[in-house]
Amino acid sequence: MKEKLDLNGLARMSSYKDYRLSFDTTPEAEDLIFELLDKKSPAERLQMVSQMNATVRTLAMSGLRERYPHDTDSQLRIRLVELLYGVDIADEFAKKLKNSHHNE
Repeated sequence: MKEKLDLNGLARMSSYKDYRLSFDTTPEAEDLIFELLDKKSPAERLQMVSQMNATVRTLAMSGLRERYPHDTDSQLRIRLVELLYGVDIADEFAKKLKNSHHNE
């Protein structure tokens, strides 16, 4: 039986095929997905990751706009940075954003 994916141990995995990544997909379907991904070039895989990241950001920003409808675009961007990178980086981002608006 395959183990659950441990995201903290992802870098130590010998192969992503050693783990089931999806709990709502049959093992056979997941094996086919891995087989198809193996045929992709590194550049194609990188493009796929980039597109997925853009989609995640778009969905996250949409959710933030819905949750905080009265926030300004700057406030929403700070919330997005906090969501993606944590409070410390969001605080630094907010300071730089504030300084950049003062310089305009």
